[in-house]
Amino acid sequence: MKSYFFEYALLPEGWSQGVRVVVAGSRYVAVDVNQEPQSEDVSKKVVIPAMPNAHSHVFQRAMAGLSEYKTKDNDSFWSWRDLMYRLANKISADELYELAKGVYQNMLDAGYSAVCEFHYVHRDLENSADTLKMSKAVMQAAHDVGLPMTMLPVLYAFSAVGDAPLNPEQKRFELTADEYIQLSKELNCVKFPEQRVGICFHSIRAVNKKMMEQVLSALPKDAPVHIHIAEQQAEIDQSTDFHGKRPVQWLYDNFDVDGRWSLVHATHLDEAEKSLIAASKAVVVLCPLTEANLGDGIFDMPSFISQQGVWAIGSDSHIELNPAEELKMLEYSQRLAQQQRNVCCDEEQPHVATWMWLKSVDGGSQASGLNTNGIKVGEQAHVISLDGQSGVVGAANHESILDAYVFSDHVIHESLLL
Repeated sequence: MKSYFFEYALLPEGWSQGVRVVVAGSRYVAVDVNQEPQSEDVSKKVVIPAMPNAHSHVFQRAMAGLSEYKTKDNDSFWSWRDLMYRLANKISADELYELAKGVYQNMLDAGYSAVCEFHYVHRDLENSADTLKMSKAVMQAAHDVGLPMTMLPVLYAFSAVGDAPLNPEQKRFELTADEYIQLSKELNCVKFPEQRVGICFHSIRAVNKKMMEQVLSALPKDAPVHIHIAEQQAEIDQSTDFHGKRPVQWLYDNFDVDGRWSLVHATHLDEAEKSLIAASKAVVVLCPLTEANLGDGIFDMPSFISQQGVWAIGSDSHIELNPAEELKMLEYSQRLAQQQRNVCCDEEQPHVATWMWLKSVDGGSQASGLNTNGIKVGEQAHVISLDGQSGVVGAANHESILDAYVFSDHVIHESLLL
């Protein structure tokens, strides 16, 4: 066992002073506040919990920064997607392993505590009948660097709402419901101890109700369930034209969406849909840097805050790997949309960085189904140390140090697996 003393630590209930923790087997076995340091303790000044990464397409890291040129007059998510498909149809299992290993190590170094890997490049490049090899490559990579993973094999069957056939460039992603169920069972047999396997539907564009029902009835009832939803206006239009309902409304009308569901992006919601999500306690997974890079739109956070909605962050296409930058982008987008400052907070916690960090750690832990919910007994012992300060931060208190970490470059930080 190892012991640590934190002068200030951000616990799930807020900031505490004199926090002494004991760690065994990478988990907290004791967390006590208002303590004095002991001779055997490793001491740190200010620490915050590491951040669960609730949405990742690890292979897309290979194109980060390489699609920033105009291909048509109205470049959008859809033209970017064409470039992404080229990469997805070239990468081998060995290349995916090497890429993922580097990305997952970067996640750990950046202060991510776990990853939800939304994996849809299923079919092996050399043997299209093999749908397991690519999944095993990313799971092995995460294990080899020590990053806990929620593996989310994706059901992907159609190119548009209404069961439109897949385009040729999407065929590598294709699974039937039966193939998906078999793959999920195989992954549960080969997963590592720090991994779990969830259920994942690419979007309501790519699956239909019957397939979703078949999968949900065949697989564990406690598995996390993830889905892309309402990311793009074109998806809203397809759903409205075919179903007569917007995507989130259709989902809630057909399935018992609850706290084990994670709705990724959910960018374009009407007021009724926001209320449905907030009341169900499903997690909205926001990926602010990717959403900004793709021109998706801006999530309406003030309305969601007022309804006590649950949310998390993900690095998605990995334009950058930095949870603080994701949160800064989230808050700044809200400031631009609302034309005011300090949006992501409330009366109880007016410090924006503290409010956002606690909410996104809590939501990310829920989305992953892993033990990543901060500095408390039984959870993963992974923190970000904010001990080193430069410039004006030297005289700041702990809350202001976290504010400066998210909103400036004054704070020297270190990701620590305890």
